[in-house]
Amino acid sequence: MAYVGRGGPPLQPGRTMAQFAQELRIADVYAEALFELAGEADRVADVRAELDELLKLWRAEPEFEKFMTSRALEAEGRAAGLEKMFRNKLGDTVLNTLLVMNQHGRGGLLPALHRRFVLRQEDAANEIEVTVTSAVGLSDEQKAEAVKIAVNASGKEPVVEYAVDSSILGGLILQVGELRLDNSLRRHMRVLSEQLFERAERGLEVSMKP
Repeated sequence: MAYVGRGGPPLQPGRTMAQFAQELRIADVYAEALFELAGEADRVADVRAELDELLKLWRAEPEFEKFMTSRALEAEGRAAGLEKMFRNKLGDTVLNTLLVMNQHGRGGLLPALHRRFVLRQEDAANEIEVTVTSAVGLSDEQKAEAVKIAVNASGKEPVVEYAVDSSILGGLILQVGELRLDNSLRRHMRVLSEQLFERAERGLEVSMKP
């Protein structure tokens, strides 16, 4: 099954990383309960697919995000809207989770809920997210080598996303879960520049001594 939204949702204007981290911690309470219920019903993949669709809707329709987050709308009115939009379209488990979140004023945590559910699903499957960034597209052989490095670094089955970023100039950057392996030409040039600058400073200090 093809999944979307594997990466974390982008920060919205005015939100800091600390705020988003707090949202993830709060959302994980709901994600834990949702994942447990989905597992008991053998519907983890189905629930994931439904969350994927909700995240697509959130990203594509600003009005839906506004509907979920607006303080001008009472919880009762939002609940009625959720029932109208999603009853018989989403499974009861996902819809009931949205209703509970809405009841507690947490409707805006939908992207964070998706993120925490994905991480729980991957952890249960002994998987880990890996992003491989290169200056140009990689050959199949190069991709296989990157996967091998990720497996050796994590001991888990990598879920890989490949990205091309010409600004790194050459080499690779591997993001393996929380571990970042930066072997890019850009980094090597930066390190070399810093070393040359430090040497120049030391030489200047020596030349200025009486």
